[in-house]
Amino acid sequence: MKDIFIFYHLFTVNEWEYVFKWHLEKLRTSGLYDVCKQIHVGVVYEDRRSLSKFNSILRCNTKVVLCLERELNTSPVIWNDPEVRLNDGRVGECETMLLMTEHAQRYDRDVNYLFFNSKGVTNPPTIRRKHLPYFVGKGFDPSESNEKANAFVPRDTSAVVSNWVEYVEALEISSFWYYIYNFFWVRGDLLCHFNFDEYLRLHRELAPPQQRSHRLGVRWNMTRHLFSLFPIKLYAFRYGIEMDQPTYSYINVIIQTMMTTESVTGVRSQSCFVCVGSSGCVRYALRAEPVSHRKRFR
Repeated sequence: MKDIFIFYHLFTVNEWEYVFKWHLEKLRTSGLYDVCKQIHVGVVYEDRRSLSKFNSILRCNTKVVLCLERELNTSPVIWNDPEVRLNDGRVGECETMLLMTEHAQRYDRDVNYLFFNSKGVTNPPTIRRKHLPYFVGKGFDPSESNEKANAFVPRDTSAVVSNWVEYVEALEISSFWYYIYNFFWVRGDLLCHFNFDEYLRLHRELAPPQQRSHRLGVRWNMTRHLFSLFPIKLYAFRYGIEMDQPTYSYINVIIQTMMTTESVTGVRSQSCFVCVGSSGCVRYALRAEPVSHRKRFR
């Protein structure tokens, strides 16, 4: 089996301790904790007391290492070569995700990575977001409160850990397996192709239209949108594929890593990469004319 590295972004507010311990427990009971090489955690905190609590958890889990420690109101460095520093500290999980990318570029390309995060600890308005139908399909009652929706999210998204054997097998034929909310598995050989400046340039050309920002850090949520759907975008940008709007509710997706692919409907196409979900639905159609099927990243 290829080496597995895990990167996890943690924001230590509200019920963060419950969510983080839940994910650690899933790592242990699934067997992934024992199999992986290391678990790198990037921590953003508002109160240093929460950081002390995190460090006490760290001492009981020897495979967990701190890769990032930052107070929320300080300026984050989201890329190191050359250094890219933002004025607004609310950049979501992207700084830890990009540390994972830097790790892949220093390490052996032939490895697998899992990225996930403490989604829900900020008490977002999940009940009003477009992702809700996905969770309803997984058993959530839409008449329940937003608080219960945010408690449901970490239980559902922990499947990215519980079903790790299935996803690692998928990476034998695919570059990544995207779950939801930047919970994904990805191969090191895809991350190795990331180039920060090229990514920003291609994001303006190829990302979903509503996300095509022209400047980095214009406002904090725009910076986060630059790195949403990260492995899907990285793959699309590498091959010059324009991303269409999302077509169906959020599902588990896997992208076929071949120029000519067969969708679940049996229709073959040379001008469309299809993300195939385990439910048999199409999540994203990444559209491109055949002439643009050339690698855009080195």
